[in-house]
Amino acid sequence: MEDYSTLAFVLKQEPIKEQDRNYTFFTQKFGKITLLARGTRKINAKLAGHLELPSLVQIQFTISQRPRLTSALEKFSFPVIKKNTKALTVAFLIADLVDRFTLEKQVDAEIWKLLSDAFYFLEENFNKYPEIADFVWLYFNAQFLEILGLAPFLEGCIECGKTIDNKFFSFEKKGIVCSKHSQKKDRPITSSQKRALNLLFNSSLQRFSQPSYIQEILKEKKYIRKFFNEFTLAVKADII
Repeated sequence: MEDYSTLAFVLKQEPIKEQDRNYTFFTQKFGKITLLARGTRKINAKLAGHLELPSLVQIQFTISQRPRLTSALEKFSFPVIKKNTKALTVAFLIADLVDRFTLEKQVDAEIWKLLSDAFYFLEENFNKYPEIADFVWLYFNAQFLEILGLAPFLEGCIECGKTIDNKFFSFEKKGIVCSKHSQKKDRPITSSQKRALNLLFNSSLQRFSQPSYIQEILKEKKYIRKFFNEFTLAVKADII
């Protein structure tokens, strides 16, 4: 029976029987994996204390009839996120998105880096600027879709390539459409909303060290949040 070791972010936990849990991790070396952790529901279980979301942990596990977690050492606990409900909610939303849209044992260095960047950016900036939590959630959505190859088409009308009079977004076609090719069910979109989306999809996180860019995104957060909710549902329907 071989032991494996890797850094991992905790994505979720599920109770199993009376004393055990299944933990789902996104790992640096193995992608997403789910491991049985025996005894972690006991009141005095030491292992469970290292596995609260969000946490970066060094895990060891075995693969036999059922993959099993054998040890976990917390490398960073993200204390600021855990002390603030808004930041913690965003961390849970991020973890849930990764869990729902990734397959087991598919290594992805880009997703690993995005998770790390998003959690550390939120941790380092939340106390100075609590609204950063809203931004991090929107940014993660955009970059995650980009990595998966599911980003919307925002560079002109997806039907004819026209770069003017593009006032609508088609969730069916996954892109901007001009007035000629729009349908009643398409969502209106302004030039500032298109710019905000383009910033989210096409900018590195370093660019948002300037608060003005974050403020530009947050001015449109209500629209963008609805956009991602609807777009994610459309993408999920296509995958299924």
